[in-house]
Amino acid sequence: MTDKLKADASPLPLAPEVPVGLLQAWPYSLWSDVHVAVAISGGCDSIALLRALLELKHRHGGAGRVVALHVNHHLRGDESEADAVWCRRQCESLQVPITILNGDVSARAEAEGDGIEAAARKLRYELLTQAAEQCGSRYLATAHSRDDLIETLLFRMLRGSGLQGLRGIPFKRQLSTVVTLVRPLLGCSRNSLESYLHDIGQTYRTDSSNQDSQFSRNQIRNKLLPMLRAEYNPEVDAALLRLASQADEAQEYIESQAQVLLSKTLGRPVAPSLSCQELAFALEPFTQANNIMVCEALRLAWRQASLPEQSMTYDWWRKLAGLARNPSVGSTLNLPGGVQASIAAGRLLLKW
Repeated sequence: MTDKLKADASPLPLAPEVPVGLLQAWPYSLWSDVHVAVAISGGCDSIALLRALLELKHRHGGAGRVVALHVNHHLRGDESEADAVWCRRQCESLQVPITILNGDVSARAEAEGDGIEAAARKLRYELLTQAAEQCGSRYLATAHSRDDLIETLLFRMLRGSGLQGLRGIPFKRQLSTVVTLVRPLLGCSRNSLESYLHDIGQTYRTDSSNQDSQFSRNQIRNKLLPMLRAEYNPEVDAALLRLASQADEAQEYIESQAQVLLSKTLGRPVAPSLSCQELAFALEPFTQANNIMVCEALRLAWRQASLPEQSMTYDWWRKLAGLARNPSVGSTLNLPGGVQASIAAGRLLLKW
């Protein structure tokens, strides 16, 4: 599949939902004069994002440029190689600089004990962040759509996620001191992206692994969601999005109150890297607070101290909060990541 459209061709009419949704989420003034790196796989969503950004740049100008990054995970043999070649040719046709990044996902998964999906995600963001920094980009844009948000919500619900997980996919997050991840298509449906590419005559690649039922997200996309829409609630997508919005509002309030509680117990900001490898919390404010606030305050301190979070499950947070709310001198709790919690002299101590 080769797209013969050129970036310097006369402006093409955009499908309204795509550029309007993109600009509402990410006003042009925020990125007109800085470089933007776009992660492209060759699939519909990422190619739609690339083409929309190029069209807006063509229409509105600005000093910043758009560059493309493609990660070859080497998971699908010849198909992976073909995707990389296709992306390079498309970008050459569109006169967009592109960098092809290579990562051995299988080796990473084996070395860290992760599943293929988790290992691919970690490696992909590491490579993309490094490449975005090297090409001087202020933003790394990825093409997560509204459908991705809905699928992620359902995936997390099935895994028993708390409020934080039910907030869905954030619009942006800091990847490094100089690169910010943005997801400007979260308000756009996959159907609208397909229609946009059809309208401008742009082809795209189809990933055969999207039909592989060994991946949980594919089962949700291809089986569970269609069943829920057909047999339980045709408006299930809207219902999940409302849930995410409500969870976001609730979690934002909880975090703000937890930060107040943390300031009372800790008395000072948590340094990103503590040479003493210890945190000491005054116990009294914890004993007067409810469990949710204590869990969240401890989670904030844990995160700000850059302690490993992955193995800190809901049960571990409840155990740690229980120790803080009902302290007994001499009590200890060995936590994941080599962290030990203990009660001494009216304080909760975390040492690692």
